[in-house]
Amino acid sequence: MIHNDPRSDSASSILQCIERARSVLIVVSRPVDPDCVGTALAAQWWLAQQGKQSCGVSFFEIPPSMHTFPDIDAIEVMPLETFAFEPWNAIMLVDGSSWSQFFGLSWRDVIQHLDMNSIINIDHHQPDDICAALSRRCLNRTTSSTAQLFYETFLAPFHIKPPARVAEYLYRALLYDTRHFRNEYHKGMYLFAEKLIELGVDHAQAVEVSYDRKVFDFFIWALTRTKYIADIEATLLTITDEDIRELERTFGPSWTDCDTVYKEVFLRQTEGYAYGLILTQNRDGTVKLSWRTRSTGNRVSIRRCATAAGFHAGGHYHAGGGVFYGSLRDAEQKLLAAIREELATHRHLPHGTNG
Repeated sequence: MIHNDPRSDSASSILQCIERARSVLIVVSRPVDPDCVGTALAAQWWLAQQGKQSCGVSFFEIPPSMHTFPDIDAIEVMPLETFAFEPWNAIMLVDGSSWSQFFGLSWRDVIQHLDMNSIINIDHHQPDDICAALSRRCLNRTTSSTAQLFYETFLAPFHIKPPARVAEYLYRALLYDTRHFRNEYHKGMYLFAEKLIELGVDHAQAVEVSYDRKVFDFFIWALTRTKYIADIEATLLTITDEDIRELERTFGPSWTDCDTVYKEVFLRQTEGYAYGLILTQNRDGTVKLSWRTRSTGNRVSIRRCATAAGFHAGGHYHAGGGVFYGSLRDAEQKLLAAIREELATHRHLPHGTNG
C-alpha cells in the first residue's frame, strides 16, 4: 500500500491537496509528447472518478505528430499571457521538472502570481527547480515514464482499474518514453506493460508505427551537416537561423517533427560515437540543446557537462535538453570544452563509476 512506499510523504501531500480541491488544472510539459499527454488524460479520468472538475491544458502548441494520439482534443492549447489560474483550487504539473517546461521563459512572472501551496508536480526526470520549490508536493522518481509513476502511486495501491481507453493512454506513454523498450531498463516497467494489456490495451495497434517521408528526407539533410568529433566520441549537428528558414521551406513550420529517426537511431546507434548532440539557434537569442547517449557503457552525464557550460539543462541521464543564453558559436565551444574536461576526469575513474 501507499503508506509503506518510500514516496508516501509526497504522495500523501498530493492526495491531501487534491482531496481539498474542487477543481484541478492539469498542465502538460514541453515538449508535448505521449508521456505528458497520456498521464494527463489518465489523471483527468482519475479525478473525474472522485467527482473533481479538471481540465488539461498546454501553453505550447501541440505538434502534428501528436494529433493522432487518442482523445488529444481533451488537452486544450491556451495562451499563457491571458490565462486565468484563479478559478482552479489545485494545479498539477505533469512530466516536467523545471518551471520553464510548463511556463516558458516567462515562468518567473507566472509563478509569482500563483499560490505555491496549490501546485503539485508528478515527474520522472532528474529533479530540478520545481522539486526545490515544492518539496513534499513534488513526486519525483526515476522510472520508465511519468505514466508508470502515476499508475504505481495513485491507481495500483488502491486497486483502481482504469478502462481500456485510459490504459491505452498510459501504454502509449510507456512505449514512447522507453522507445518501445529500447531505452534503459527500469524496475517494474514490464509488469506495468503487462497490467495495461490485461486491462484491454491492443498491443498490435499501439506499436504500429508509420513514418512520413519527410522524416527520412530530414535524416538525409541532417547527415550531410553532421560533424564527427572522434576525440570525445560525439556527433554534433548545429542548426543556424538560416538552416531553420531552409527547413521551414522544405518541411513546413513543424519541421522539428521530422527529426525522430535522426535522434533515436543515428544519435544513439552510430558505431564509435557514444554522444549525439544537436544545437539549434532559436530566434529569441537562445540556443537549444538536445542530446542522446548510448544506454550501455560507462558514460559521462551530458546534463552535467551542459550545466558546467552555462546551459539550463534537464531531462534524463541518456536523453535530455537545455537552453543556452548566448550565441551558437559560444554554446558549441563551451559545451565541447566541458565534455572534454569531464571525459578527462572520467577516464581516470574506476571502471563502472558514472561521472
